[in-house]
Amino acid sequence: MATEKRLRLDMSTSRRVTAVDLVRDALRTAILRGDLPGGSRLVQTDIATQLEVSTTPVREAMRDLASEGLITLDSHRIGTVRKPDWDEMVEIVEMRRALEPVAIDRAMAGITPEELSRAQAVAQQLSEEDDLGTWVQTNIKFHAIFHNATKTRRLSSVLLALEEAGGVFVAQAQRLHPEIRRRAIADHFALLEAYTTGDVEMAAKIQHGHINLPLEAYELDARTT
Repeated sequence: MATEKRLRLDMSTSRRVTAVDLVRDALRTAILRGDLPGGSRLVQTDIATQLEVSTTPVREAMRDLASEGLITLDSHRIGTVRKPDWDEMVEIVEMRRALEPVAIDRAMAGITPEELSRAQAVAQQLSEEDDLGTWVQTNIKFHAIFHNATKTRRLSSVLLALEEAGGVFVAQAQRLHPEIRRRAIADHFALLEAYTTGDVEMAAKIQHGHINLPLEAYELDARTT
């Protein structure tokens, strides 16, 4: 079987999401956690058997993951987990550096107390989460709150796409250097403080350093290997 690690469905949310959502989350979590490393083959029938679903939600979930850049699909619809690519990570970081100052200005003006409260709850969840795959996906949800607060559909969708594409690099950075997570969690609470006090300059400074964390991990790893 192509997927040696046992995939798991989180049935705790089964009443609120579709089979496609559940399969996509199970595969994404396994990829981000490292259970399915770069180069792993994903055969629809094998995954359907493991997760006890039909091939239809597996096919749709794999198509979504391909659009996120986590896997590639061949002409036979067999998926392959993409290996993290340094140049792609640099490109993602550079694009976020260019867009985040604009996003922060808009989000600071438009964020609501309800959104800040939700972000606080997610930040707390991240500080307590042990599973790497779940942590990375929850991290994306945390930042999406601020992206959506810009109230600009195109900007927020571009930033969310960059967050999702960068998830594999965030995961890899934490596998290389686990202390990166501690710094990321501290950044989350510092960012919340900046938004609470309306400090645009501080929020931009924190986010700039936060975006660079995966790059720092890779550069440190390159110096020590």
